[in-house]
Amino acid sequence: MNTEETSKNASAGSLNKKNESVKPVIDKKPEQKNPFFQATIKKIGFAFLFLLIGALAVGLSLYLPTESTLKKAQAELDRLIPMETEYISLKADYQAANTQASVYKILSNTTLLQIALVDNKTSRVNQTVRYVEEGLDNLIVPEFPDHPAALSSQFSKVKSYIASDRLKAINELQDFHNDLLLLIDNLE
Repeated sequence: MNTEETSKNASAGSLNKKNESVKPVIDKKPEQKNPFFQATIKKIGFAFLFLLIGALAVGLSLYLPTESTLKKAQAELDRLIPMETEYISLKADYQAANTQASVYKILSNTTLLQIALVDNKTSRVNQTVRYVEEGLDNLIVPEFPDHPAALSSQFSKVKSYIASDRLKAINELQDFHNDLLLLIDNLE
């Protein structure tokens, strides 16, 4: 038992020595900071925090309505772009169809003029000449801008022969008719 007691005393003694060596040094008092300085820093920190919160609130109040307006405008633009593309395509198709209709109308009046020349009906000839001239004056061919002027000069030859030589007028009118058919083929 002696050995046991000695070993217990020895271990207790070593624990006491360890506890004595680990004692913290609390004798020094921490330096006290200036309370005015700390209060000022807290106030500046809160002021900065509230400034950021206010700026965020103002920024969001301006940004969110603008963003929704921008999204609506973009949606409207996305809806209108295909319509505009289709409109441009239809406008070109309409112009081509309108030009073809004008040429067909002149072609029809030319045929009526040819029939009137063959039947030798002067009043009908004068009437269809006016119709053909009106059609040529209103004819616009964007693909071939010089054709209306060329057709007008060719029809002037026909008009000059109507009073003097009906057969020559019919032949010139047939050439004019063929040129109109060629123009229709080129327009399609």
